[in-house]
Amino acid sequence: MIKKLIARQMVKRTKSRQFPVDYLERKHVDQNEPYPNDSSYFYGGDKEGNAFITRMAFREPKRLNEFWFDFFLKGVGYFGLTSSPGVEGEGFQQGTLKWEPIEIGKIWRVTYEGNVMDADGKPHRCITNLVFTGENPVYDFAKSSDQRMIADAIAAEKWNKEFFFNLKDSHQVHYEQTGKFKGTIVLDGKTYNLDMMASRDHSFGSRNWLTWDRHYWITGISDNGFHWTVTTIKWQWLGRLTAGFITAPDGTTDAIVECTDLATVSKDQLLPNHGFIDIHCRSGKTHKLEFWRNGEFPYLHDGKYMMKEGIGSYKFNGVEGLGMVEFGFHADRYKV
Repeated sequence: MIKKLIARQMVKRTKSRQFPVDYLERKHVDQNEPYPNDSSYFYGGDKEGNAFITRMAFREPKRLNEFWFDFFLKGVGYFGLTSSPGVEGEGFQQGTLKWEPIEIGKIWRVTYEGNVMDADGKPHRCITNLVFTGENPVYDFAKSSDQRMIADAIAAEKWNKEFFFNLKDSHQVHYEQTGKFKGTIVLDGKTYNLDMMASRDHSFGSRNWLTWDRHYWITGISDNGFHWTVTTIKWQWLGRLTAGFITAPDGTTDAIVECTDLATVSKDQLLPNHGFIDIHCRSGKTHKLEFWRNGEFPYLHDGKYMMKEGIGSYKFNGVEGLGMVEFGFHADRYKV
């Protein structure tokens, strides 16, 4: 009982932190963290099947920075970066891959100029200019999660020096936003105009991919204007934690406190191409999410943690939608 009370106070202090948006939107790489990390991500997709994804994680000099830049053009194929886009620059930049804030907390420009590789390893010249516009304010995950559930999960573990060292990985600042992506990708001189639903996230603090066991992260927008993100993570040293939010068409946001667990969603396949997730919110409302994975972008973190970014389609409470379906797992512990 005493451990639960202490754990609840620990979680309460962590969840009470609130930062202004202009602070959140900066790059934060604190070398005093065990595994310093500043990670940001943009995803876009449309009903034709086009999809775009980019991510940058700044970690140097302790570890190499991470990068994603990939897209799928319907009828053309998959393209992306297979080597680093270049050295880290000011702000959110690696080489010619650059993200610029146009309006803090709402509008970002994503640009890239250079070669990308197709699925056969052949280079193609690419010029990308896409603008993300948030349709709702950023959602700080400090407002989400069931604090009692987190505290009980912490109290259930054996407390020692190693546990509290690893616990810092769960204390990241994390926020997300959904909206639209508009712009162009010029590939070998041909221009492709894109108008996509989109989502982005930004997190910073400590992250060690080698301690993750598995997770899913599912985000999207329905045709009737609901926006959502639902995620559940299981570390090797801590039980499953859940977080997320649902924003209604009128702009009101409800925190997700529970959802269908990983074992149930992945009962038949580690990487299911179709499945259902039941969502429970702080308000007491429940929602049913049906998802399909229609292609994917694969990534491997620190040589061990496999990430599959699925091009997603949905039914959210029976209404069609689009988004991203991400599943991840430790490659030493799970096999596809």
